[in-house]
Amino acid sequence: MSENDRNNLSKSIPFQQRRAKSADEFALQILNDENLKKKTLLNGSHEIIQEYNDDYICAPLPRTNNRPSARTCWRSRPVFAPSPKCNFGPKGTLKKIQNNNQLIVIQDPSTQRLHWISTPNHILIIRKPGPTTLKEFQTLIGKLLRRHLNVYIESSDQEYLSVDNNSDLKKYAEQFIVFDQEGDLSKIDLIICLGGDGTLLHASSIFQKSCPPILSFSMGSLGFLTPFDFKSHEKILNEVLAGNVAVLLRSRLSCTINKKTSDNTSTPTTPDISSRTNDTIKLDHEDNKTCLVLNEVVIDRGPNSYLSNLDLFINDRFITKVQGDGLIISTPTGSTAYAMAAGASMVHPNVPSIVICPICPHSLSFRPIVVPAGIELVVKVSEDTRLSAWLSVDGRNRLELNQEDSIKITTSVYPIPSICRFDQLGDWFESLADILHWNLRKPQSSFDIDEENQSNEKSDSQEDENKNSSLSETDDLSKQLQL
Repeated sequence: MSENDRNNLSKSIPFQQRRAKSADEFALQILNDENLKKKTLLNGSHEIIQEYNDDYICAPLPRTNNRPSARTCWRSRPVFAPSPKCNFGPKGTLKKIQNNNQLIVIQDPSTQRLHWISTPNHILIIRKPGPTTLKEFQTLIGKLLRRHLNVYIESSDQEYLSVDNNSDLKKYAEQFIVFDQEGDLSKIDLIICLGGDGTLLHASSIFQKSCPPILSFSMGSLGFLTPFDFKSHEKILNEVLAGNVAVLLRSRLSCTINKKTSDNTSTPTTPDISSRTNDTIKLDHEDNKTCLVLNEVVIDRGPNSYLSNLDLFINDRFITKVQGDGLIISTPTGSTAYAMAAGASMVHPNVPSIVICPICPHSLSFRPIVVPAGIELVVKVSEDTRLSAWLSVDGRNRLELNQEDSIKITTSVYPIPSICRFDQLGDWFESLADILHWNLRKPQSSFDIDEENQSNEKSDSQEDENKNSSLSETDDLSKQLQL
């Protein structure tokens, strides 16, 4: 084939095919590059393969006026979910796992069982505010103290317990402790929640790193995340304290806010989500920590009347522009909360994923999507937005975001170990059926029943016709006698 023929053939190939071909050639060149070196780390009897980070070219997206052009990106994260930390508090861990603090191999999530390294003796009780849980709260404290366990309560609940009127508190005064969020986080072995889903979210906001196992009793309005009934609490406590109960690892999102300063630099800040109020978040520019979110991160237009204008990036690649009431970034646990109400799919908590759901988008084609849990999301307030946006995490507190402020979101390595009533699948589907009434419908009758009903209807109609005919004959006979 001559050179002219080759040129003519290359012109006849569509641009998309030629671009795909060049991308394949470029990918092959990268795979053969010496920069892709692997090093093997020996950890006991297990070999861990780790790849160096490498440069790669973002695939060019269709050009629009509001969409940036393709650029060289830095590959910093895999798309696979990060391996969760398998130690929950000082004494809780998973049964039958590798003797490794960093890696955990889970082939079947239904085999996740709670195992105590030593007997738990520091119990934190978190209850729903108000008088509805006060009786059960006092009963539970007395029974735990009689077991010679150290019981921690929040400072707001101290006023409801009188030492003078309670014999158990008098006898076990040294084991009754007011919880200090700064000094007692590393002491707690087990958390007991009395309330609804909001109580569990509050417990998650307190433990922003390793969280102890959580035993949740349903005493709230919904109770999708709280599977246990307090009526059988003694039996449940015996099983949990003995260990070897099913535990569900609910993944959390790591959220960091970058506020643009006057010198065009971004400062990482952390929202305070431990409060139960809806006040505006007070920012501390010197706090570089990251908050962990159990349900969802919501960026919306707040009280503004204009559309929110947000730019969505995944692994440093521009994906799309969100124009609507806002955007929900949800965990699988949060997929049955606000995201479900906004039209997203319900995802089982064992599925390593992140749900991206727009809120009332001004587009007919913008549908919710589910992406791998290992990616890094960045939501940035667009430069050409008319007004500011507002951020809320797990429905708590709100923070105003101005132009070019951004939120970095990814999956955390610190999950919430939630103790199951039955198992990881049974609890979830039972909650879907009993609480959300998923797929609740009157059953369709079979053909045999339909035919029987039709025959009964025919016989009933025939009897009615016979009655009507006999009545008409009787009326005619009476008329003749009268004449």
